[in-house]
Amino acid sequence: MQARARGNALIGRALYPLLTAAGFGEIYVSPRMVYVDSSKPELVEGFTKNTFTAMIEGIRQSSLDAGLMSEREFDKGVADLYRTAEADGVFCYTFFKARAVNVSSATAHREN
Repeated sequence: MQARARGNALIGRALYPLLTAAGFGEIYVSPRMVYVDSSKPELVEGFTKNTFTAMIEGIRQSSLDAGLMSEREFDKGVADLYRTAEADGVFCYTFFKARAVNVSSATAHREN
């Protein structure tokens, strides 16, 4: 769905070259892993169920309308996500965080 909306689902892997091409300096990109099991009930509710799974549920109709998968396949995927929130389930997700310095802005600030 992101690609169809002209988004990039893999943007995290492109952060360093994008920031470099845009002229930023002091670039630091790092993977951030979210690991959730039943020992972290606040994350089971707050992240696994109420953030990640809710986000996926929110694109159900548009995914079906786009013909990306059948209702059965989509609903099975959502059920599998909820399964990760069970007592013996595990949810793991990696995203990327970047920070960089706007070199031209930093240079202008030092000159003033």
